[in-house]
Amino acid sequence: MKSRLLVRLYFSRTVPVNIILELKKKEIRIELRIYYKKVERMMNLKKNLPLTLCLLALFLFTALLAGCGTAPQDTSAPADKEASAPSSDKLSDSEPILKDLLGKGKAVSEMSFDCETQIGEQKMLVKTWIKGKKVRSEMESPEAVGKIINIIDSAAGVVYVYQPEQKMATKMDISMAQQDGSSSPQEDLEAMNPDKMKYVGKDTIDGKKCLVYEITADNSGTSKVWLWEENGIPLRMEATADGEKLVIVYRNIKVGGIPDSMFELPEGTQIMEFNMPTMPTP
Repeated sequence: MKSRLLVRLYFSRTVPVNIILELKKKEIRIELRIYYKKVERMMNLKKNLPLTLCLLALFLFTALLAGCGTAPQDTSAPADKEASAPSSDKLSDSEPILKDLLGKGKAVSEMSFDCETQIGEQKMLVKTWIKGKKVRSEMESPEAVGKIINIIDSAAGVVYVYQPEQKMATKMDISMAQQDGSSSPQEDLEAMNPDKMKYVGKDTIDGKKCLVYEITADNSGTSKVWLWEENGIPLRMEATADGEKLVIVYRNIKVGGIPDSMFELPEGTQIMEFNMPTMPTP
């Protein structure tokens, strides 16, 4: 690996330290470009989908959630279950109305989950923790050096891209990270229009009762969202764009109970300032 070569050069002192650091910065730039290309492709597809289908999806760089967190709840289930056909097309009087259900989702400000996004044959798994205006996301990147961890502090306006194997982090202004066009979960929730959402039935995913809605958006076809009846959090979303099917599934959801240490870099981490070049508009 290039990184191991740089470490050997550093300790052998056969190459000046300043040259080694420049090589390291160049390597990180290459890795970040590869990483951002993945995100960019996701965002290009996202632009062709109904906005309501992007709840909580790929928000690696922003989090502006508001409201109060609740007590810790372990909602994980051991068995996976594919979404089946909704069982009923009518809501009973005891079922929450859509606006109330969406309101529950907006009120969640502290949670963690695994997000699996599949576009065609490609899959991406992102583990995410949210607490107020802070977000931590983890993703394995085979092209780069192992795992990539993003720590976002919207209040401070900074983003850290951390590579644990190298104990190095790149610090950038949050305005650079927002160039990918992504939005926060709350912004997407606020954009949901109940008038364009039709209830189509009930379903159960990983043991959680869901209300299923079909979403119609102007010039964007239709999509479906499975809203967790307990708190309005989406557990599954489906849509088709540019001939490819998009499926987003949320698993291992826990509400509350996230320690502040999840949003801190380990002691001894080397931090480098990074000016991300402007990405061309697709």
